[in-house]
Amino acid sequence: MVNFKDKTMPAVIDKALDFIGGMDTSASAPQSMDESTAKGMFKYLKEIGVPASAEDVTARGALEGWDAGFTQKVAGWAEKIESGSHIVIKNPEYFSAYMREQLRALV
Repeated sequence: MVNFKDKTMPAVIDKALDFIGGMDTSASAPQSMDESTAKGMFKYLKEIGVPASAEDVTARGALEGWDAGFTQKVAGWAEKIESGSHIVIKNPEYFSAYMREQLRALV
């Protein structure tokens, strides 16, 4: 995998997108576990004052060759959370304490 990191992107968003990049990005729709993880991560980023945008997700997806459907779905969640819209996280436990700590360390 080629790493096309955006040097202007906040490190915490870059790390969150790295976590998402570790998911099955070749599928047209994220698995249930990945959906809950991504939504939990986006919600947490907003809570700590560094929300991820749909543009961040779309750019990373395009650069790393994620499936277009996967990218669109994940970018949509980022947009909803960034705008304050209500979303349902079916399994919030999938966004782990480890991920939370890793992201918090970069703020």
